[in-house]
Amino acid sequence: MKLDEIGKTINEEGLIDVLNNFKYSMRQTYLVVDENGNAVNDIASMIDENQYLHINGNHIELVQPRAYRLKRLKQEVQLQLRFLKHQLATHGFKLWPLAADENSGLTISIQLPEQLFLELYQRKFKQYKIDYYDFRNQIYLKLAQGFELSQPLLTYLTGSSLAFFNDLDGRTRRSILTFDLLNGIQEFQPDFRTVKSYFGTKNALGKVKLEGQFDHQQGITALTLRKLDFNPDSQLGIGPNILNLIDVMVGYFLMNEGVANDQLMAQIKASRELDRKIAAASPFRKIDEMAKFKPLIDNLNHFAVDFNYGENWNGTVEAIKARLEDGMQTLAARLLREQGSQSLLKFLLAKTHAGTTKGQSSKLSANSMRILQAAFEAGMDYQVIDNDQDIVEINGHYVWNGLQSDLDQAVMAKLWDNKELAKQLVGNLAIQIQPSWKIATVDQVIRLYPMIKEKAIVLKNANGHSDAHGILYRMAPSKKEFVESVGVMLKQTSQVLIEQVSTGSTYQALILNGKVASLIERVPENVVGDGRKTLKQLIENKKFELGRNERKTLMMQGLTLDQVIPRGIQVLLRYDSFTGSHFQSVDALNDADQTYIQLLEKIATQLQMRDGFIDMIFSNIYQPYLEEHPELAVFLGAHASGALQPHEKMALNQQRDIAAEVVAQFK
Repeated sequence: MKLDEIGKTINEEGLIDVLNNFKYSMRQTYLVVDENGNAVNDIASMIDENQYLHINGNHIELVQPRAYRLKRLKQEVQLQLRFLKHQLATHGFKLWPLAADENSGLTISIQLPEQLFLELYQRKFKQYKIDYYDFRNQIYLKLAQGFELSQPLLTYLTGSSLAFFNDLDGRTRRSILTFDLLNGIQEFQPDFRTVKSYFGTKNALGKVKLEGQFDHQQGITALTLRKLDFNPDSQLGIGPNILNLIDVMVGYFLMNEGVANDQLMAQIKASRELDRKIAAASPFRKIDEMAKFKPLIDNLNHFAVDFNYGENWNGTVEAIKARLEDGMQTLAARLLREQGSQSLLKFLLAKTHAGTTKGQSSKLSANSMRILQAAFEAGMDYQVIDNDQDIVEINGHYVWNGLQSDLDQAVMAKLWDNKELAKQLVGNLAIQIQPSWKIATVDQVIRLYPMIKEKAIVLKNANGHSDAHGILYRMAPSKKEFVESVGVMLKQTSQVLIEQVSTGSTYQALILNGKVASLIERVPENVVGDGRKTLKQLIENKKFELGRNERKTLMMQGLTLDQVIPRGIQVLLRYDSFTGSHFQSVDALNDADQTYIQLLEKIATQLQMRDGFIDMIFSNIYQPYLEEHPELAVFLGAHASGALQPHEKMALNQQRDIAAEVVAQFK
């Protein structure tokens, strides 16, 4: 494993959180059959197409309209596949559990965050005078090269189309889907050396495809892995270990050196030949050439451990290694063993029945599941908001227990208090959401440290107001400091939220009746020198108490209590302005550009907030906010309750009668 210039820049510039922000979407195209295994040719007469379902003859395509992070993708796909099977079952139909022909199979689309391209370009690669779109296209091409060379591994692990639907008695292969695809293009040679040469050899398109345009207006928008086999035993249509593997491969190919261009064509040709050989072979046949992928698996494992991919990866790598060591553990071989003496038709029909009746774990009530099912069938937007509280969202309306829509403030307040949920609720607006991690144990703290060791971070309560126990580190803390600080907080709260610090000033908006009634800048606790008093005397005059975090902040600045602070010099006692600290409030309502007021009211609408508080970071409230630059506004959190005093009595003797405005609503 050797990082290239992109990988080194990501590592050195503290951009590692990008590894948690790849987005995925899936398309699954199935043959639809009746209970006797006959293809159904009149699906469209009984099932309507919508944003989730596309119908083509006797095939139905299940689509994710939006791309999600991997964890959310798994949740969405599991729900949608469940809903589709239930909808078909009401008509006596089932999904054929394997790829039935060349028109069926699974496609995964991979998108890198645009912010990554922008950060890399501005911090490092702009100096080379390369065009921005050429630069981002080259990154996608680099990923495509890595996946093209790894296709034999994915075919070996996922191959399961033992035969096509119209030839179930034919020769059994590991993946007839991959074999037929590669057999049809074996005379053509793909060229992945440049983006231009790739688009010039599209007749050689295999299982790796670049989406988008070769231009300077749009550029490449995604990488897709297509014509993948189904896993009939997975509630996702594909094994979760395979998704975990692909996720680590994206990060690895992004950050590590690839194959030199003068060797690339020969290696891709050899890879295609091996992929075809693996696809054509009997699932029980040992493939000696698979040993060549053991170093790649070792490198992926090393990379995943170094960059803290977490516990899911540990189980994944063990499963992958077991399948490489013993070909009888692969999916295709396991399916053949399970088939036994049954005909393939009878065996797969049993699989379709098991796939429909298999229990699915969900904390949601039967009411909520029924409401989501109906929304899916109607093609309406929906999402699960909170499993534990049984709250879902349908077309922008919140529904509790399948009955109550547009929840009252008491229920919504519980959602806002959960900072991660609140971020999810505003996630489709053009604002920035800080990378964050939720911690409940010291063990989690130790595992997380490699991810944040180069970052400025803030520690706060995961739920409710961030209080004075929290702390902001402008400079990345040492491992000892980090573990100690989180340990102290875990004595005060059950979960700690670690967020990456964003540049800008912290503001709080007071919302009354859906409108911004007050906007204040929260200036952290501080004292100002007069050239005569020591720092200790200045603090005592203000009647501030020096707690652990205040002392730590002074130590970070290299200050001692016996120092005399020069006249007019401001000394921060904290870097944050959490509730419970002695922050100053400065009126910003009249100074802020109106685009920020409009944005805050949009956020309130999205949160269904009639009255409450919204915390934000703004880079510059005097310049207009533009949706093309979401980094200008960072969402921190929302609260149903809070102190009115900071909005009523502000610095420079400014005052606002908030209480009177509240009472005026009841006249």
